[in-house]
Amino acid sequence: MRSTNLSVLLLAFALFAPVALPAAIEAWTNLDGVEMQAEYLGRKDDYVSFKKADGSRYLYPYAKLGEKDRARIDALALTAPAKGSMTIADKKPAESSSGAKSAMTGKIPAALGGNLVAIKGGVLKPIPHEQTNGAKFVAFYYSAKWCPPCRAFTPELVKSYAKIKAKHPEFELIFVSSDKDAAAMADYMKSYKMTFPAVLFDLKKKLPVLNRPAHERGIPNLVFMTADGKELSVSYDKSGGYLGPRKVLADIEKHFGI
Repeated sequence: MRSTNLSVLLLAFALFAPVALPAAIEAWTNLDGVEMQAEYLGRKDDYVSFKKADGSRYLYPYAKLGEKDRARIDALALTAPAKGSMTIADKKPAESSSGAKSAMTGKIPAALGGNLVAIKGGVLKPIPHEQTNGAKFVAFYYSAKWCPPCRAFTPELVKSYAKIKAKHPEFELIFVSSDKDAAAMADYMKSYKMTFPAVLFDLKKKLPVLNRPAHERGIPNLVFMTADGKELSVSYDKSGGYLGPRKVLADIEKHFGI
């Protein structure tokens, strides 16, 4: 009987003892079983903050993590931060010696911050600026549901994005709609299960980072670039000949080893 009581006490201690925050790279698995290596930093609302081995930080949707890893994070969240320490929500961008805030992102994510939406619960909702902070590579997808070639290509892009994003959270795909209105854009995103964000419909013509040369304004159009705006692959050649988005998608997959 004494042995049984001791076992119960030990189990209770294991369940309720404080859990120390991790201080090293660990394995985390998403719902598709894809494993990623990162250091857990904290959770804010629907996103978990991680740091990769190269020091880059990114936010990952909590709901897309595996059940066991969500339980790990729930347990870690119960551990109060040390007195005087800051949570992820409290941290602010560091300032340089000149007093200016250090750049957390390249010019593309910075320009898009606060101007993106995504489908959540079947409706378009704003996404936090921080979600794109860790992006090092960005692809813009210019498309519309009324366009037959777009509808033919979009399922391929959606499938490929899921594979790339699971292993490379530093990549982000941004939908730029050519639909007739915001409702049509939302319908397109829901119908084709786009999990990537989109530029607010009313702002698509007002953000300079979205402007393309006159000969590159057809759709479907996929453009791959660094977060600082350096183009890596486009859907048109220099003379204006149309190469198509599949060429760019192949280049993106090759870049990330998919």
